[in-house]
Amino acid sequence: MPRLALFLLLSTFSLLVHAQDRKLQFCYEDHSVYPWVTGVKQGLVFYLLNKTEAELRLNFDLISLPWKRCLNEVKAGRIHAAIGASYIQDRAKWGTYPTDANGSINKELRLFYANFFVYRRNDSAVRWHNQRFENLRQQSVGVQLGYSVGKDLEELGYPITYLPASEDLVAVFKTKALEVIVLENSEADRVIAANPGLENLMVKEDDPVKGGEQYLLFNTVYYNANSALAHSIWETLAKVRRSKAYQEERAKYISSK
Repeated sequence: MPRLALFLLLSTFSLLVHAQDRKLQFCYEDHSVYPWVTGVKQGLVFYLLNKTEAELRLNFDLISLPWKRCLNEVKAGRIHAAIGASYIQDRAKWGTYPTDANGSINKELRLFYANFFVYRRNDSAVRWHNQRFENLRQQSVGVQLGYSVGKDLEELGYPITYLPASEDLVAVFKTKALEVIVLENSEADRVIAANPGLENLMVKEDDPVKGGEQYLLFNTVYYNANSALAHSIWETLAKVRRSKAYQEERAKYISSK
């Protein structure tokens, strides 16, 4: 074995052995993000994390927090990584995403993919077309707190009302205080299924507002000191996600929705 390859192998092994002696703290959103987060340490993302933790013989401390606070804790370096973060430039200033040899985001090392759609009242004239709202006037758009899709819409000039959970958005939507809300597609399906009559009230616009990969986002200071360990975690998560066992587990959630 070439000396460089042997050195890298031993370095990675040393980091993994050292990591077994301490907890790696990861935070996740404290509300449903179906099917990835369905409760306290429940959902598909925890299947991925638990299998990765076992394979690498690590110790993950998984902390439930409001999403915006989770990101702020990682930014401040008090928590090592955020679970399920999309890529935006502001986050890349303090956090590190998995990249390939060219320095581009490595989408193959994602946790999952999420699509966000506009949902409007059935009597609303508002439409989402060509990445713009039509007939919105000065109405506010409901978005979950800390979600990057809200920032994207703000940059387009639209007023946003932020609420913590999908259920909160739907509750205000029912009162007519919000005519339009943005939800992740699978989470919206879950909420609609759990609320009889809601499917007759909510109309999903055809075009997504945003779609993208969601990653395990490490604090950059931590990553710089533990890059081999971080890459081992990203790569193992991806390997588990591609496995037949994971696909079978995913099918259980999709079929039970």
